[in-house]
Amino acid sequence: MKTNDFKFFWPFFLCLFTLILSGCNAFNQLNVHSGNFDVYVPPTFTGAGYNIPKDSSIKRASLQIKLQKKEMLQLHEIWNKEAVGDDRTLPEGKANIAYRLKNFPITASYDYLMKSEVWQASLGGGLDPFPYLKAYTGWNGKHFEFGIGLQLGFGGYRYSLEGDFLQHCHTFEGEYDCGHGHLSQKDNTKISFTIALGTYAGVFITKELALTYAPAIYFPWWTADDFDSHDITFSFPFIIEQYMGASYLLNKHIQLSLGATVYVGENFSGKHCQANTSASYLF
Repeated sequence: MKTNDFKFFWPFFLCLFTLILSGCNAFNQLNVHSGNFDVYVPPTFTGAGYNIPKDSSIKRASLQIKLQKKEMLQLHEIWNKEAVGDDRTLPEGKANIAYRLKNFPITASYDYLMKSEVWQASLGGGLDPFPYLKAYTGWNGKHFEFGIGLQLGFGGYRYSLEGDFLQHCHTFEGEYDCGHGHLSQKDNTKISFTIALGTYAGVFITKELALTYAPAIYFPWWTADDFDSHDITFSFPFIIEQYMGASYLLNKHIQLSLGATVYVGENFSGKHCQANTSASYLF
């Protein structure tokens, strides 16, 4: 290409450079007046339920039946932060937020448990109704067991909300308000991750019978901070689930359990219960 040929290209580069400099990046800050959000709380890990032989591993496939009605958990003390613009301000205020505690009646899970002398590790996952993964480690002795771990899940969760928003624009020249409005969404679906931090403790009454207590802190809508490109200004509160139950080893392959889970939280009143039973195949 000859040097003189560049005279045909410099207008193109000049236009491209101008577009880059004048580019605008906008975001919306949303103050939610009211909203309700679906929550599925997966079952927490409850340990092995018996003394696993040392230097061995066990695979466990389980089906669980849960009995719980759908409940609306009205949340308290959920606050929108103040949104300040050039000509308009959305004041700090309470958000009328509720969790729809939903139940999928039949769930499935798989655990791979490995034990050395007394230390035990477990990897697994399940469907309830969306997929989740879990990893736990702990102690599995002759008369008792305990451990700690986490669960990570994701799914498409339904929600409805209504609120006002401010739109802010960013350019090379600075930041300014470029709009405002009202947002109303009903029965929309959003993909979000969830996380739970849990622990468990069990006592082996006999070689076959165990009593277990397994609490966990569950964070629904863990990664949800924007809805339809509108950034919310409040944080979703956690739920504390507490499982108490018993398991019985019928033989070396079949394990049955029966228990109840209680849900409590700092931001909602009362206790909400769920009965559950499961059958597991060990191999």
